[in-house]
Amino acid sequence: MQTVDRNTLIRTVRSALENLSCVDAAWEGGSAAFGALDEYSDLDAVVVAADDAVDAVFAAVESALKTLSPLRVRYDVPGSAGYVQKFYSLERASEFLVLDLVLIRRSDPLLFREVELHGEGTVWFDRAGVLHEAHLDPDADALSSQSRIPQLRAAFAIFQHIPTKERLRGRAVEAFQFYQSMTLRPLVEALRLLHCPQRRGFGLRYLARDLPADVVARVTGLAFVQDMVDLEHKHEQAQSWFWETMNALEQSGR
Repeated sequence: MQTVDRNTLIRTVRSALENLSCVDAAWEGGSAAFGALDEYSDLDAVVVAADDAVDAVFAAVESALKTLSPLRVRYDVPGSAGYVQKFYSLERASEFLVLDLVLIRRSDPLLFREVELHGEGTVWFDRAGVLHEAHLDPDADALSSQSRIPQLRAAFAIFQHIPTKERLRGRAVEAFQFYQSMTLRPLVEALRLLHCPQRRGFGLRYLARDLPADVVARVTGLAFVQDMVDLEHKHEQAQSWFWETMNALEQSGR
């Protein structure tokens, strides 16, 4: 039985964090920061805390969660640099209402506050006055985008034989996987550089949010492949579209 809704989860997590003096600030990001919440959205919470309080913060949150429901599963994200991230799923909550909790150490300057990348997060509290709206440096970001174009062009040009040779070998799974990774993903990156360069690193996520509807529909058509014959045709179409996009990028001066 589902008894934990989104508002209850927010109140519980927020209260647990507010009761810890080692926590400087906390806010909600994710879909909520873009006004895109729906019944499938998880809860993305970000916390700034003292460097030596990582274990204490997660222990307090987990204790609070267990007052609502037994944990279905907890996943600790390995290898994060400068922050610690854990996911929590509750037995008495929807499978979609997962808590994604990111803890940033006080000494780390990375706060995920750039509006262009992370939207306008809802501040729960900010005792230390560390949460300020931030923006990407437009000049530096433009240079970074421009430097990516020749790299993308060269990589795409040299690797298109790989999906083709796996298709000719009759290896459907390998051919499809290489088509997705070596053709479709760089095509989407090129489209992002053309339409939303600041969000060029988001890959296939948030396409409907970031790209024009007709572009999303065309990408969707290329993403789903029926068989090897269909793969051959869509590989050709994707390659043509990639080079058209490269030409458009050059003409636009990006």
